[in-house]
Amino acid sequence: MAHHRVLEEWMGLPVETLEDLLRPGLRAVCVGINPSCVSVEAGHYYQGRLGRLFLRRLREVGLLTQDAPGYEDDVLFADGVGFTDLVKRATPRARQLRHAELAHGRALLLRKLTEANPPLVIFTYKRTAEVLFGGFRGVGLVSGQDVLAGDAFVMPGPYAPRERVEETLAELRTVVGRSLEASSMNIDARSSPSE
Repeated sequence: MAHHRVLEEWMGLPVETLEDLLRPGLRAVCVGINPSCVSVEAGHYYQGRLGRLFLRRLREVGLLTQDAPGYEDDVLFADGVGFTDLVKRATPRARQLRHAELAHGRALLLRKLTEANPPLVIFTYKRTAEVLFGGFRGVGLVSGQDVLAGDAFVMPGPYAPRERVEETLAELRTVVGRSLEASSMNIDARSSPSE
């Protein structure tokens, strides 16, 4: 079975990581802080315990079908949802990342997201979004950000209270629905004959 494990240069050193699953025309991009060692070993995004929770939440909002065969990142990418990370170096814990890596990753991530230009960016962790936007309160749709052209959405933390998770996922379900509507209108407009 195909995998997305690659050898890539990160801050002057070769690291084994996950390739970016990005392309123009995506309807959303999921951005993590960095890949877990478990995910890199598997060659697919979000394969660790907390990653599986993130994928379960994507199922809850309808981005991922319940019975998707194969690896979820492959299914989502085929359906217009991309993947990347702020930092490409895998670690067992995100707290092992150095400040210089976050700063280096910020510039690279902004370039990648500008090139892909998705209408929606879903941040797996608030810390990743704060590196891009600075500090802000809460999770969910990031209001007032002028860094990305599209919407930015921050997922609830893995240990957030269930009520908070349900509220945030309901908001994401609405944002995803709006994003899908906009995507289909763009496709319709491009395929309509001109008068």
